[in-house]
Amino acid sequence: MNEIFKNIKYIFSDFDGTISKYDVVHKFIHNFAEGEVDTAEKLWCEGKLSTKECFNIQLQKVKTLTPEGLEKFLDEIEIDPYFVEFYRLVKKENKELIVLSDGFDCFIEKVFKNHNLSDIKVYSNHLETYIENGFLRFKLTSPNHNLNCSIGSGCCKCKAAEKYSKNFIYIGDGLSDRCIAKKADLLFAKKSLEVFCKNENVSYLPYKTFQDIINCIKGAEII
Repeated sequence: MNEIFKNIKYIFSDFDGTISKYDVVHKFIHNFAEGEVDTAEKLWCEGKLSTKECFNIQLQKVKTLTPEGLEKFLDEIEIDPYFVEFYRLVKKENKELIVLSDGFDCFIEKVFKNHNLSDIKVYSNHLETYIENGFLRFKLTSPNHNLNCSIGSGCCKCKAAEKYSKNFIYIGDGLSDRCIAKKADLLFAKKSLEVFCKNENVSYLPYKTFQDIINCIKGAEII
């Protein structure tokens, strides 16, 4: 068993592209928004828009989605095939797994409910939906926002983690994970987060799926 895993109680994980197979919010926007949405995302990636500003621009362009359409979309979201096994291992070892996401709480909660994972605590942006003329409209708030967040996230992952411990394991894949990645005792990174860690000399372990993380925890070689 990995020594850091044995000695640390809290494990924090990103959701979009980490637990889910792809970025759920990105797919949602590109599936249902009408008109051009990439400019806002580009400005967000460049740090010129906050997460909330970017999402509000994009959500205003989702005009003809029904509640049934949203439910169907969320029911089709796939998660990493080894995540449930990882979740069970964490519970067996009396650790606490908490999701820190810059995505939408109702999306994550629905996906977790579909996989009998509703007991996982989630910190994220809060998305409310209401119906107007038969179609969904959205109101986004950021209860976990931090004005001093260095990357302008709607959910400041560092602030959320500090409520629990300064010692933790983190699992992530993207832009919203950069700040907290530097503070983890043990970091698992892939995709753009791995590139960031290489460029910034941040210590990490690469992974492709949660099977790699399970192997590392159990003391096996990581792929």
